[in-house]
Amino acid sequence: MVLDFTLDKYRELCSALLENHYIPLTFSEYLENGNALNSKFTIIRHDVDRKSFNALKMAELENELGIRSTYYFRYPYTFKLEIIKKIIDLGHEIGYHYEVLSKANGNYDKAINLFNYELAKFREICNLRSICMHGCPLSRYDNRALWDIYDFKNFGILGEAYLSVESDIVYFSDTGREWSGKNSLRDFIPGKKNRSNISSTSELIEFIERGEAFRIYVLSHPERWASSRIEWLQSYAQDITFNIGKRVLGAMR
Repeated sequence: MVLDFTLDKYRELCSALLENHYIPLTFSEYLENGNALNSKFTIIRHDVDRKSFNALKMAELENELGIRSTYYFRYPYTFKLEIIKKIIDLGHEIGYHYEVLSKANGNYDKAINLFNYELAKFREICNLRSICMHGCPLSRYDNRALWDIYDFKNFGILGEAYLSVESDIVYFSDTGREWSGKNSLRDFIPGKKNRSNISSTSELIEFIERGEAFRIYVLSHPERWASSRIEWLQSYAQDITFNIGKRVLGAMR
């Protein structure tokens, strides 16, 4: 039996999507062509919050299967040039996982200047076209609120991974070590806060095999998907701790 939240299990998930005729898209490909597709497709996205090397392992696995996806890196925490360049060479999209409103403690002027600076760092190495907020559960600020004041399109950005999604997309995230969304504080599509009863990756695979959704959006965090039993135990313990902390924070807000 394959443990959940391992690279072997992620391979099973990717294979299920391909075998059930879901066309994999990067986020920018979705923005440019998704609405014109008459066939099933899946947006595959990765938020690289920690452990950049895990993202490379996942990118290599996808490349073996012929999948191109989008990897969002935080600056400077997971902004590792060598790894990012290798992921680009594998054909994947690189995006900016911004958290500037949290960094600026709610100061919008400071936040947009910081956004511009960090965006330029990404554009020194790639043609960056999409962005995605980092949830920052310990912060009181939702980084998406930056775009209540400013327009990301003025920075040459095609879209934001939460704000630029059509309502017919069925969204699944591994936040909190399950796919139901119950352990998420900010990881949801605004205006679409539905929660599923799908917990394990096996249950998500069964959902895919039943063909219940035409358009699927799958988010994973590479740090969570282990390649050894020791790494799996460390990730499991970390997720349990984080989930307890998020419940406490949720109760306080």
